[in-house]
Amino acid sequence: MFDFERWTELGQSLSQHKLRTGLTAFGVSWGIFMLVLLLGMGKGLERGTMALFQDTALNSVWIGGGKTSQSYKGLTSGRTVSLEIDDVTLLGSLPGVESAGPTKLLDKGYVMRYGKNSGAFQINGISAANAEIQKLSLLSGRQINQLDERESRKVAIIGARINDVLMKNQLNPVGKTIFIGETPFTVIGVYNKALGEQSPNRVYIPYATLRQVFDAAPTVTMIALTVSAGHNWTDIKPEAVRLLSRRHRFDPNDSSVLEIYDISNDVKKVESLMSGIRIFMIIVGTGTLMAGCVGVSNTMLVTVKERTREFGIRKAIGASSADILFMVLHETLVVTLAAGYVGLIAGVGLVELISRLGIESDYFSHPQVDLSIAVSALGILMLSGLIAGYLPARQAVRVSPIEALRHE
Repeated sequence: MFDFERWTELGQSLSQHKLRTGLTAFGVSWGIFMLVLLLGMGKGLERGTMALFQDTALNSVWIGGGKTSQSYKGLTSGRTVSLEIDDVTLLGSLPGVESAGPTKLLDKGYVMRYGKNSGAFQINGISAANAEIQKLSLLSGRQINQLDERESRKVAIIGARINDVLMKNQLNPVGKTIFIGETPFTVIGVYNKALGEQSPNRVYIPYATLRQVFDAAPTVTMIALTVSAGHNWTDIKPEAVRLLSRRHRFDPNDSSVLEIYDISNDVKKVESLMSGIRIFMIIVGTGTLMAGCVGVSNTMLVTVKERTREFGIRKAIGASSADILFMVLHETLVVTLAAGYVGLIAGVGLVELISRLGIESDYFSHPQVDLSIAVSALGILMLSGLIAGYLPARQAVRVSPIEALRHE
């Protein structure tokens, strides 16, 4: 039940020391403001860093050929080992491998034209499985699918730079026909970002089409595969290397033959780093908040000492220890929660403003304060307020009416 008289007394008590109350409230407000801001910025840092992996599946492994550094069964070292399309089927059949697909990048640039515009760009042949693994960031259109691959369709996904050069940055180039050499290809998509590319200036076509039109050799530049849930590449790798070494005749212990990149290793490192940064931010923010709450406790100790005579009179005329305890804790919680609410709103508002202004970089994107963070911050604040007010309240309860009346 709302006690108007109690709230009036509280207002009078706080108004008697406006500067002290204001400085105490500022300390608490600044503490929770910093806590929310640090956690919000940490979320932006986490999103920005993890966005570096958005162009490929997080459980993917990339395998490419290299050169032998050891002789093997009469074969000299220094041989070039090129992976082939049959290796894709071989690796895809391994237990723990979810899917596998080839990618083949042609070394030379091919002249491409649309109308009177032309330019030379590289061609990359991929399969439908590879399209799911590599995840081109499409501005419009669709990915290469199994039907495109099975029917060796002459379809292409072009880079945004190619769209700019050939089509003068048409808003919707999907469905248009470009010529690669003398062969017409239908544009099915435009991408602006791809794994391993500094600029979106390649053309992606089905691997089967690439072999049919440009290069019939069964070689592939890379094999991309994904590892099934519950498995890891460390366990699969020995068997994969053994099968490839037997097929291409190289020593399975020769580490220079295959270039293998397991993206999950980098993901784990980044996640570990982000967890450490998050914990550090929580410690710093919570420490700042605790400093503010210590200020509340010190202020209430001074307040209790100044009101010792008042507490003694209240106890002399019948006030219980619980009444005195509640009075001090009530004042502490009001100052703490009111100041904390202001700091919380300010912190959330600043994070939201930064997000809306689009302040981003390669490692920072879309900062946000999660609801769980706000609730946790309020919970920490309430607990801190109770702890901050307990010692002064206990001291007030212990005031003896006779000793208090003698207090000056």
